[in-house]
Amino acid sequence: MKKLVLLTLIGATMFSCKNEPEKDYLVLSGDIQNYKKRDIKLEAFRLEDKIKFDRKANTFSDTLKIEKDGFYTITFNKRKFNLYLSPKEDLKIIMDYKNPDSIKFEGKNAVINDYFVKKSKVFKDEIGNLRDLLSLEEEEFLEKLGDYKNALTDLALDSQLPENFLKKEIKNIDYEYRRDLNYYPAYYPVLSGEKDFVVSENFPNVIEQTSLNNGTDYADFDYYRTILVDNLKKKVNDKTTEEDNFYLTYLETIQTEISDTLIKNDLLFHETGKNGITYADDLDEYYRKFMAYSSNNAHKSRITEIYNSLKLTAKGNPSPKFNNYENYEGGTTSLDDLTGHGKYLYIDVWATWCGFCKRETPLLKRLEQQYQDKDIEFVSISVDNVNLKDKWKETIAQKEMGGVQLFADKSFGSDFIKKFAIKGLPRFILVDPEGNIVSPNAPRPSDGEKLTNLFAELGI
Repeated sequence: MKKLVLLTLIGATMFSCKNEPEKDYLVLSGDIQNYKKRDIKLEAFRLEDKIKFDRKANTFSDTLKIEKDGFYTITFNKRKFNLYLSPKEDLKIIMDYKNPDSIKFEGKNAVINDYFVKKSKVFKDEIGNLRDLLSLEEEEFLEKLGDYKNALTDLALDSQLPENFLKKEIKNIDYEYRRDLNYYPAYYPVLSGEKDFVVSENFPNVIEQTSLNNGTDYADFDYYRTILVDNLKKKVNDKTTEEDNFYLTYLETIQTEISDTLIKNDLLFHETGKNGITYADDLDEYYRKFMAYSSNNAHKSRITEIYNSLKLTAKGNPSPKFNNYENYEGGTTSLDDLTGHGKYLYIDVWATWCGFCKRETPLLKRLEQQYQDKDIEFVSISVDNVNLKDKWKETIAQKEMGGVQLFADKSFGSDFIKKFAIKGLPRFILVDPEGNIVSPNAPRPSDGEKLTNLFAELGI
């Protein structure tokens, strides 16, 4: 009888194991002491995920489905760490937030993630920070960068890393090296003050060493993507004249320079499409070319949505309204309060944290003085979060900013901002005296004659 029961149990166990579904996920978990935030951020190529943190238990746990092994970053408030994750291999992180050097890992990939911690220490010991490295004179820069690459390579070879990862990491180290080489000609003149500096004839040419059409490396290595995008932007800047639209030229350059389908579709959408279309001088032309160049149906669908929305704010259409925005001078102001008085409205959408906005401020003040007796009103709308309202007021006072100064009710979530599909700052909008749109993307004050010529054409 005992023998029969035993055989039955063995049979049941075998049947159960045989029918148990194969694991197709990983569990990323952690025990993080002294961490006070409610979430943790996990990022990778075209992925950003927030993981909830249990502050009472000092733990987090999330089930992830990923397609392949890859590089990730995990951020605990202001502390960022590199991670390597595999589709079916669980990983646990143990750390005291106040002592980031205490970080430890549990799981099959622990040895790889321990290596990343050691790697970050090599950076601190050999480089310190990237700004200091790029400030060095050429010969010293090349020597120090070469020493850093060799130190990383030695560490990788000595860390008993799995062979498949080691191969990828050696390539990753090389791409980091190339990225820094690629940065140097542009950053050294700025950091050193030697504006006329040009690298020597023997300086390594990163573009000659790097294919711009390696889809596998584009998906796997952030340093490769940085090199590719930086050099595409250089090509675009070389082609773009004052009369050209940067984003349209970027779109066209991707089409002519990139043949790899994955890279082309990703760049068209993420580097130009979803934001660039909001800055298009000719909306229809931009949309037509994007649809012709892209073969990604999801991207084309999203761009079509944005296009249809932007058509509502094209030249000649009534401007979307804003209502009861707080006025720096007191009370509230709506768009209807400003129209119908025979004056054009030149609207500046900005924020106190926006560096490019700050560059426009003195030029905007000068423009206001130049046109103070003309049929135009200057309106500035801050999209700062409500907790920065005091800073908004302080900035206006310190910079002696003129015109009508308003504070949007819901930052970038305000209806007026959303209907103009404003993604980047600053943004300038020109509205006629009746409240109709003259330009949803008006020239900036820094555009000089391009803006004043537009005013002249309108009789301002």
